[in-house]
Amino acid sequence: MKHPNENYVKAQLGTLLLAVLLAIFGLFQLEHQWIILLMFYVLAISFLFEALIELNKQQMVNSIIQLLRALIIVLFTTILYF
Repeated sequence: MKHPNENYVKAQLGTLLLAVLLAIFGLFQLEHQWIILLMFYVLAISFLFEALIELNKQQMVNSIIQLLRALIIVLFTTILYF
């Protein structure tokens, strides 16, 4: 029997892995700053999946915290990049 949040957990782990790979690749390709921008956006998406997991577990406070983290990352990254 599958866990109800299994798809969200897989998506979260996938986005975290992608963010780590983009961070490593971005360290060696510093002239391509869009890679770092993409890494932060993917990290924010990972926080969104974490918020969905918490929301499905009926933990509203933790869900809101994760949503705020994602929003802060998106806003600060966008402001600093542009």
